[in-house]
Amino acid sequence: MSAPLAVDAGGSPTSHSTLLAGGVWNTAARVIPQLYTLAILVVAAHYLGAAGLGRQSYIAFIELTVVMLVTGGLPTAVMRYVSESLGRDEPAAARSLIRWAWGVELVAGTLGGGALVIAALLGASPTGAWTLAGVAAALGVFHSVPSALLLGAQRWRAASIAGLVIGSIGTGATIVVLAAGGGITGMFAVEAVVGLVTLAWTTLLARRVALELSPRIERSPELRRKTLRYSLLGSVSVLLAFVIWRRSEFFFLKHYSTYTQIAVYSIPFSFVAALVWIFEAVVGVVTPVVATLHGAGAHERIRVGYGRVIRLFLLTSLPLAAVMMSIGPAVLRMFGSQFSGVGTVTVIMLVTFPFVPLAKAASGLLHGLGLIRLVLISSVFAAGANILLDFLIIPGNGAVGAAIANGGAQVIAAVPALFYSIRATGTIDWQARFLARGACVSAVAGTITWGAVSSFDSGPASVAAGIVTALVAFAIAARLFRLVPPDDAQWLQGIFGPRLHGLPAQMIGWWTPRIDRPALGSGRPS
Repeated sequence: MSAPLAVDAGGSPTSHSTLLAGGVWNTAARVIPQLYTLAILVVAAHYLGAAGLGRQSYIAFIELTVVMLVTGGLPTAVMRYVSESLGRDEPAAARSLIRWAWGVELVAGTLGGGALVIAALLGASPTGAWTLAGVAAALGVFHSVPSALLLGAQRWRAASIAGLVIGSIGTGATIVVLAAGGGITGMFAVEAVVGLVTLAWTTLLARRVALELSPRIERSPELRRKTLRYSLLGSVSVLLAFVIWRRSEFFFLKHYSTYTQIAVYSIPFSFVAALVWIFEAVVGVVTPVVATLHGAGAHERIRVGYGRVIRLFLLTSLPLAAVMMSIGPAVLRMFGSQFSGVGTVTVIMLVTFPFVPLAKAASGLLHGLGLIRLVLISSVFAAGANILLDFLIIPGNGAVGAAIANGGAQVIAAVPALFYSIRATGTIDWQARFLARGACVSAVAGTITWGAVSSFDSGPASVAAGIVTALVAFAIAARLFRLVPPDDAQWLQGIFGPRLHGLPAQMIGWWTPRIDRPALGSGRPS
C-alpha cells in the first residue's frame, strides 16, 4: 500500500484506501438519489402532465431555496473545522462545535420551514403540498448538522447509508402514491416522512461517532469564532452558487413563461445534474481531506493530488459529455410530445458540462484550504452574469434561454475558480498531450454514438443502440490512444490493482500506458 496521506482523528492513516472508500460512498450518496429523482420525474410526468410537473418542480425548488438560505455556509464551515480539528488532534473541541451548530440549525430550520407553512396559510396552492414542503425543509436543515460531523470525520459510509436506504424506499412509495392519485401533495407527504426517518438514523450514527472521537466536550471559543466567520462568508458563497448551479432560472421562467416550460427545463436539468453529481461526489471528499492535510501541513500532497483530480476529471467529463449529447435527447424525448424541446435544452447544457467538474473541484480545494474569499470573488462575477443573461435571454425563449444563461454562467464561474486554485497550490502538470487524446477520443465516440442513435426511430431501441455503441467505441478508442498519464496510471493501479480482477482489471490496463508496476488484479500492493 502507498504511504499514508495524513492521519485521522483516531490515529490511523488516511491512505489511498480511505480516499477510495470515501469517493465510493460519497458518489453513491450523491448520484443514486439523482437516479431516484429521475425515476420519480418519469412517473410524475405521466401522472401529473407537463403543467403539473412544472408546478411540483417549482414548489420543490422553493423548498430547496429555503434550505440553502437558512443553512447558508454553516454546514460546510462545520465540516471543514471538524476536519481541521481532527487533523490537529483536538476531537473534544470538534464535539463542542457540533453541539453549538445544533442550536443554530434548530432555530434556522424552524424559521425556514415555518415560512413555507405561512405561505400555505396565505393561499399558496396546493395548500397541503406547501405545508408538507415546509416540514421537509425544516428536517433538511436539521439533518445538515449530523451530516457535517460524519463527513468532517471522514465517516463516509455512515454519512451515506441512511439516505441511500430510506431514499430507495421513498422512491417506491412516491411512485405508489402517484399511481394511487395522491398527486403533488402526496409526493411531498412521502418526502416529509423520508426526511424524518433519515434525520433520526443519521443523528444516531453521528452520536455514536462523536463518542468514539472523544468522551469529552471541550469548549473552544476561538474555533467557534473561526467557524462563524467562515460560515458568514460561506453563506454569501452559497447564495451566489445557488444562482449559478441550482435552478434559479425557475424564478424567471415562472415570471416570463409557463409551468410547462419549467418542466421542460427541469427534466434536462435533473438529467445533467445526475452526471454532475458523479464529480461533485469526489469533490465532497476533497474538502475534508484537504482540510485535514492542511491541518497536518502536508501541502505538497495537496498540490499533487489536486493536479491529478483536475486531469482525471477532464479525461472523464469530455467523453461523457460527447456521448450524452447523442443519447440524452433520445432518452428524454420518450417523455412525450407535451415536453417538446427537452432534447435541445439537454444538448445546450451538455456543451458547457466539462467546465462544471473543474469549477466544483477548484471550489472544493479552496474551501479545504480555508480560502473562502477567493470562492466568493469567482461566484460574484458568475452570479451577476447569470442574472443578466436570465433577463436578456429567457423572455421569449423559455427553457432554451434558461439553459443558455445557466451554461454561460457556469463557464464564467469555472475560469477564475481554476485560476485561484492553481495559484493557491502551485504549478499543475496538465499533461496536455493526454488531454488532447481525450478530446479526440470524445469526438470520435460521440460521433459514432450519434450515428447509431440516428439509425433507429426514437425510442428504447435507439437508446439501447447508443449505449452499446458508446461503450464499444470508447473502449476501442481508449485502447488505441491510452488516455491516462503514467503517474496517474500508477496511482490508479495503487488503488484498484489489489481490488479488481478479470475483465475490469484488464480494461484499466488497456487504457493506461505500459509502466513498470505489478499487474492489475494481481492482489499485490502498489
